Amino acid sequence: MAYKRNSNWNEINEMKCLLIYKKLEDQRFSNVKQMEYCRDMAKEVSLKAGSISAKVSNYKSVAGINNHSNASNNTKEIYKRYKNISIDDLINIINKKCISS
Repeated sequence: MAYKRNSNWNEINEMKCLLIYKKLEDQRFSNVKQMEYCRDMAKEVSLKAGSISAKVSNYKSVAGINNHSNASNNTKEIYKRYKNISIDDLINIINKKCISS
């Protein structure tokens, strides 16, 4: 996957956004929770909560929940690869990727 060099987006952050999407899916897509999760993630990574929220909304679009968006190929690929795994399994994969990077 290709990311802009100074964007702070990478595969792990993409997967963390997918994790937020999956949590929201379990909670029937609460907008209040979406921003709460995005603010929490923003505290851990060098991204703004609004940017994270937009990425989560792109996952909603790719999944057919929202209207069409301009989701990146990276977002589409991450969704395709991990859409059918559980939240716990996704957390484990993210943690393994964090350790190896």
